[in-house]
Amino acid sequence: MPKIIEDLENRILLSARKRLLGGDLSSFSARGIAEDCGIAVGTIYNYYRDKESLMGAVMAQDWLQALSRARQTMQTVRSPEAGILCLYEAIRSFRAVYEGVWRTYPTGEGFGALFRARHKMLLEQIQGELADLFARFSQTLTVGQAVLLSELIIAASQHPEVGEEELLSLIRGGIEPRRV
Repeated sequence: MPKIIEDLENRILLSARKRLLGGDLSSFSARGIAEDCGIAVGTIYNYYRDKESLMGAVMAQDWLQALSRARQTMQTVRSPEAGILCLYEAIRSFRAVYEGVWRTYPTGEGFGALFRARHKMLLEQIQGELADLFARFSQTLTVGQAVLLSELIIAASQHPEVGEEELLSLIRGGIEPRRV
C-alpha cells in the first residue's frame, strides 16, 4: 500500500518556490524537489506535467495571492485612481519577485504562444478588477477603455522609471512635457 503524505502538493509547491527563488535556477529540478519532500521523482509528475508546469503553478499561486491582497485593499480605497495604483503595485511587486527567474530562464519554441496566452489571462483579470472598482464608484468603462487602461497598468508596472505620478498623469488626461 502506498504511503500517504499529508498536503503533498503544497509541500511540492513550497519546495519548488524555495528553489525557484533561491537565486540559482540550476537547483530547480524535479529530482531536487523530490528529495526535499522525501518522495520519488515520479510522484511530482502525478501532479505536474513537466518542470515548466510546476514553475507555472508556483507563479500562478503567488500571483493569485498578490491579486487577492490588491482586491482587499481596493475595497477600502477612496477613488478609482487609488484602486488603479493598488493593481499597479501588485503587478510591480510580483514582477520584482520573479524578474530574476524570467531573465535567466531559457525560452523555448512555444514561448511566444505561452506568453500571449498568459498576457491575455492577466489582461482579463485586470479588466475584471477595473470593472468592479469603477462600479463601486458608480462609474463605467467601455470595453476599449478597460483594455487600454489594463495594458497601461501592466506596461507601467514593468518599467522601474515609470512611477505612480506618471501613470496617474496619463490616466487623468495626458502628458505634460517638462522643460529640460
